[in-house]
Amino acid sequence: MERAPKKFEDYLKQVEEAVKGLESGKLGLEESLEKYESGMKALKQCYSILDQAEKKIQLLVKEKDGGLTAKDFQPESKAPKKAKPLEPAKEEKDAELPF
Repeated sequence: MERAPKKFEDYLKQVEEAVKGLESGKLGLEESLEKYESGMKALKQCYSILDQAEKKIQLLVKEKDGGLTAKDFQPESKAPKKAKPLEPAKEEKDAELPF
């Protein structure tokens, strides 16, 4: 008897349960390591499923002649955008340094 492959939601639930267990602070070291490892394995499966889904997505693009053409989805760069540095509060700018 074959098992149906797990769904994204099943893996995500595993990740959430691992995080909840780790955050509870009630687990011993060995249990914490097991939860961490199982959570990381499930998280990798989530990323794999998302990558596969992303590859399947197609966009309908309206051509100049009015017809529609299916084109593969090209996601924006996966690298996180750099945040601009925070400026110190006005009081901090004018305050004297203690040293």
